[in-house]
Amino acid sequence: MKPGTSIQLRTMLLFCVAAGVLLLGSFITAYVLFQRAVSSQLERQLTETAGPIIADQIADPEEKDVDQLNLPDAYFEVVDQPSRKVLQRSKNLKSELALHFVQPFPAEPFFQTVSAAEVGELRVAVVPFRVGDKQWALVVAGPTREVRTALNTFTKFAFLLLAVSLALMAVVSAFYARKLDLVVAQLRQFVSDASHELKTPLAVLRGETELLLSRPRSTVDYEQALRIIDGELKTLSRIVEGLFTLSMADAGQLRFAAEKVFVDDVLEESVALAAPHAESRGIRIERHLQHGIVVSGDPAFLRQLFLIFIDNAIKYSPAGRLLRVNLAAGPDVKVSFADQGIGIAREHVPHIFERFFRVAQREAVDSQSGGLGLAIAQAIVRAHGGSIECESELGVGSVFTVRLPFGTAD
Repeated sequence: MKPGTSIQLRTMLLFCVAAGVLLLGSFITAYVLFQRAVSSQLERQLTETAGPIIADQIADPEEKDVDQLNLPDAYFEVVDQPSRKVLQRSKNLKSELALHFVQPFPAEPFFQTVSAAEVGELRVAVVPFRVGDKQWALVVAGPTREVRTALNTFTKFAFLLLAVSLALMAVVSAFYARKLDLVVAQLRQFVSDASHELKTPLAVLRGETELLLSRPRSTVDYEQALRIIDGELKTLSRIVEGLFTLSMADAGQLRFAAEKVFVDDVLEESVALAAPHAESRGIRIERHLQHGIVVSGDPAFLRQLFLIFIDNAIKYSPAGRLLRVNLAAGPDVKVSFADQGIGIAREHVPHIFERFFRVAQREAVDSQSGGLGLAIAQAIVRAHGGSIECESELGVGSVFTVRLPFGTAD
C-alpha cells in the first residue's frame, strides 16, 4: 500500500479484513456443527429403523424377511459376522454394499459412508446382534442426498449472508474511518498549531536568556529582560491552561460542582477585573444588567467565560470605542457583549470557535490568548448546557450572545 494512502482507507480495509476473518471463522464453525447435527439425525433414524427388523430376525431367524423389503430410500443387508457373508439383502439393493469390516467385529453399532452404483452415496449403520449362538449384523443404509442438499443450502445462505455482512461492515467502517480520518487530521493540525503558538514565547525566552548570559548587564537591563520573560511565561501558562481545559472538555470531563450563581454579580466582578485593561486602551464599558437572575453553574468558569469576551472586545476595538455588556431574562438567560471593534468577515464567523483560528487583522493588536479563547468559551458554555451566537460586520463590530438555562433561586 502506498504511503500516501489515507488512514480512512487503511482503517476500512483492516476493519473489513478482520470482520471477514471473524465471519468466515463463524461460518466454518456453524457449518461443522450443522453437518454434525444433520448427520447425527440421519444416523439416529437408521438405528431406530434397525430396531424392529432385528427383533423380527431374533424372533424368527429362518424367515428371510429382509429379502422381501423394498422400501424407498432404505436398504438392508443381514451379514454373518465371522464370515462377512451377506445372508439377506433387500430387493431394492442390486449388489452388495462395499463395506469395510475390521477385526475383531465391533460389539457396538458403527457407521460408514459408501457409494452404490445404482443409488449413489449412502450412509450405513451396522448394528451387531445375536440369534442364538449366531453372530449377525443388520446393515441399514439411507441416501445422503438430503443431508447434502441441506448443507448446500446452508452454504449458499451463509455465503450470501457473509457477502451482505461484509458490505454492511464496509459501509459502517467507512463511516467511522472517515470520522477517524477527520479526528487524526484535526489532531495533526492541533499539534502543528500548538507547536507554532509555543514556538514564539519559547524563542523569546531563549533569546532573552542568551542575551543576558552573553555579557554582564546593568540592573535596569536585567529588570527589563525579566519583565519580558515574565510576560512570555504568563503567555505559556495561558496556552497550557487553555489546552488542559479543552482536553478535559474533549474527554467529557469538564465537570463542576453546580451551585446557585447570580449572573449579574459574576458580570460585575468580570468587568471590574477587566477595567484597568480597558482604561489603558481607552475603551468604555457600559453595563445593563437585570438583577436577580440565577443559573446553576460554577462561578469561576463563568467568570473566565465572561472575561474571554470582554478581553477580546477590548483587544480588537480601537481606542475611544464602547463595549456594552447586557444581561436579560427571557426563555433563558441571555448575556451579550456588543463591541465597536474591527469586526469579523462573514466567511470567518463559522470558524472562530476552532482552536488556534485567527483572522488576519488589518491592524496590529495585542494577542496573548494563543487563539484558544473562544474555543474555551464554547467548551465552558456547553458544559453549562448553553450556547453561543455571534453576529459581526467588518468595520462595525461584533455581538457575542451567551444563552444559559435558568437555575433555582432557593
